Amino acid sequence: METAAKVWLDYDQDALDAQYNQRSLVPDADDYIAVDVAESARVREKLDCRLDVAYGPSEDERLDVFPALAPGSPLVVYMHGGAWTRSDKANESFMAEAFVEAGAAFVAVNFGLCPKVTLDEMIRQARAAVAWSHANAADFNADPGRLFIAGHSSGGHVGGMMVVTDWPAVHGLPRDLVKGALLCSGMYDLEPVRLSARNEYLRLDAAAEARNSSIRQIPPDGCPLVVGYGGGEQEEFRRQSMEFAAAWRGAGLEVREFDMPGVNHFELRRHFNGPDGPILKAMLALMGL
Repeated sequence: METAAKVWLDYDQDALDAQYNQRSLVPDADDYIAVDVAESARVREKLDCRLDVAYGPSEDERLDVFPALAPGSPLVVYMHGGAWTRSDKANESFMAEAFVEAGAAFVAVNFGLCPKVTLDEMIRQARAAVAWSHANAADFNADPGRLFIAGHSSGGHVGGMMVVTDWPAVHGLPRDLVKGALLCSGMYDLEPVRLSARNEYLRLDAAAEARNSSIRQIPPDGCPLVVGYGGGEQEEFRRQSMEFAAAWRGAGLEVREFDMPGVNHFELRRHFNGPDGPILKAMLALMGL
């Protein structure tokens, strides 16, 4: 019997494609999402919020703002996941609860999704949202000098690109614009993603892969990170987070790494609103809260 050719590490094509499908491990993923949607509606009723605020010209360039309770508070700008092709900021409102109650402002960002836009355009929009949040922070009780990034899954990838951005070159903003980040279950090297079935909609060539791989652009003065991943996630997702944390640490930068036993990909999102969980505790400590 002929052995299938390896396309990445020890994975043949079918095995690599399976590694980039978290739903194969969580057949009730839609049930998790439905609960998150309901929780998000509850939090929007509970908290002061400004919804669908424009930060750019397209209909996709909108964000939801949850102001801090007191002026001069830190600000979290959150990038949603969804395999770069789906989901919405409205599904992430539940995460605002713990951050606002701890003393921060929270902004959930929408951006164009693939294949409607390219990954380059998605990252451009995300950077524009961060720049808008910095410029308007005082309007929602936030301190622009205390801006943090958060993201999960493909939003972890987007967040990773935010922490390696050359902000003076891109938007004329301070180099240390981002003071820290919480990045969970993200993808930081897009080579295996380009080699997987996901590239049918991402349409990455080698140059786009390199431009959008944060692990290849680690700055010498990068901000502190909290990196998390679950024991119930695909091994390739776990490897991506572990290698990114190791590379950040290897550059002499600060990173706290959390391997969360038994936690699946969709369950991990809830730890962004879990005050007793390790990643939120670490992020709040990083933010001085």
